[in-house]
Amino acid sequence: MGGDDAPRSNVAGAIDAARHGFQILLVGEEAVLREEIAERGGLPQGVHLHHASEVVEMDEGASSAARRKRDSSLRVAFELVHRGQADAIVTMGHSGAAMASGLFVCGRIDAVLRPAIATIFRGRKGPVALLDAGANVDCRPEHLLQFGTMGAALFKAAFGASTPRVALLSNGTEPEKGTETTRAAAQLLASAAGIEFGGYIEPGSVLGGEVQVVVTDGWTGNIMVKAAEGMALHIKELLREAAGRNALSQAGALLMKPSLRQAMANLDYSEYGGGLLLGIDAVTVIGHGAADAAAVSNALLFADRVARAALLDQIKESVSESIEATAAVEMPHGGE
Repeated sequence: MGGDDAPRSNVAGAIDAARHGFQILLVGEEAVLREEIAERGGLPQGVHLHHASEVVEMDEGASSAARRKRDSSLRVAFELVHRGQADAIVTMGHSGAAMASGLFVCGRIDAVLRPAIATIFRGRKGPVALLDAGANVDCRPEHLLQFGTMGAALFKAAFGASTPRVALLSNGTEPEKGTETTRAAAQLLASAAGIEFGGYIEPGSVLGGEVQVVVTDGWTGNIMVKAAEGMALHIKELLREAAGRNALSQAGALLMKPSLRQAMANLDYSEYGGGLLLGIDAVTVIGHGAADAAAVSNALLFADRVARAALLDQIKESVSESIEATAAVEMPHGGE
């Protein structure tokens, strides 16, 4: 029931994703869902309904809504996973309420200090995961360490990387750059098991393909994600305006249409349908509120993919190994 075009785009995306052969539960107000489904000729094989009488609105407080609305579609979805009736959750709704509901119902994975949101970009040499993208404003070095190990676990599960290369977002690549927190986190990440630590990385190099996981706090990460989305939209508008400026531009744009379409696709946030909420004991994909049916379908496919690849087990193993590997690291002053 979440998202700007709910439930229309969610129903359409589910119907499209069901063609790939896995089971989908649409959780929400059954009467509303049935009206939307009727317009599409009924439910296809593999799509089922599960009634939930309440909806968390975007302007509601996350924690209070998660506690008070016990029959919200979000909370019911997490309960289905907690009871083993589903393997993953996909929502285009309130990300804060998704975090709160997940914590209340499923809890954190053992030894995880704080959950984080991982956003996946299309880099020049493949996907790049950035986390935290908004769940944690203030972080300690050990939080950033776990973000790195959880991001690496995601990369192993989703993309088959054996030893993902991880970097810390900073204002320069020199060791003395960054803050006391990032310098302390760099020492921890350098000692972590199962990853290759690439040091600091500047924002302009994130999509260059030299690293697969970029670690930062939720404040900086959220600003970077929103800046990247805004820049992508700006570039798209500039290309459209330039293509329609005059007859010569229109002719040139027609010749370049296949190349421009590919360039536009590289700026599209919907390839994976959303980010992943890592650290909750449930595979959770949080999509964009403006997601269309294609983005919803991609989110469902991605959730199925990482659930089948045992993402939660990968995270548990990675976090446990990192704790053991970094236990003897002496923290610098200010990094405790």
